[in-house]
Amino acid sequence: MAEHILNPNTDIPMYKQLSEILLDKINTGIFKPGSKLPSESEMIKTYGVSRITIRSAIAELTEDGVLNSIKGKGTFVATPKSLYTADDHYGFTRSCQIAGKKATTRVINKDLVYPPASVAGFLNIPTTEKIIMIQRLRYVDGNEILIETNHYPMSFSFLLNENLDSSLFDLLGEKYDITVSRSIRTLEACMPTEEEARILHISMETPLLLFKDRHLDRNDRPLFTSKQVYCSERLKFYL
Repeated sequence: MAEHILNPNTDIPMYKQLSEILLDKINTGIFKPGSKLPSESEMIKTYGVSRITIRSAIAELTEDGVLNSIKGKGTFVATPKSLYTADDHYGFTRSCQIAGKKATTRVINKDLVYPPASVAGFLNIPTTEKIIMIQRLRYVDGNEILIETNHYPMSFSFLLNENLDSSLFDLLGEKYDITVSRSIRTLEACMPTEEEARILHISMETPLLLFKDRHLDRNDRPLFTSKQVYCSERLKFYL
């Protein structure tokens, strides 16, 4: 996407258009890993957008692991990380049952959103096509353990009318004959965002474990993605 293509008359939000421009510059090597992005003031002049638009675009790319924002220093292109997979055969609810723990769940957000680039790539859809986002807070023995954020293609719109306070895998399999046959999972450490710290009732200095899952069906077709941030101080309740 060229720099000059920022169209305020389209349905696509300006922040999304800008994030696509920045991502294209990163993918084509104009912005290289470790390099610092132009300042907000420079981007305001270059793209003719508001500071809020710039911050929203940067926040999306940071959330997707493309950028790193360092307080007092600026925003940098992230260096690609080596990924190590870990299997997840049972899902959260069943894993807790096996460990003799009681799992409970509360839905905290449902919305239609534009997907991050990594999610759109996995689902084989454009980043300008809206998808379903469902966020749930998961508890073990009454303790907040993790925040789960799932992204689904619009073919899963039936979930917007379902009770999602229990096992998602069971619901999909028993009611809709959708089986998660394989999951690709990655694990890394992270620090909480302000909202994550508020929801989990932890300090901003509490390290979290970040799991990202890409779920596939029995024919190896993409189903949905899941991001889970675990409170490491309470992880023993889950394990």
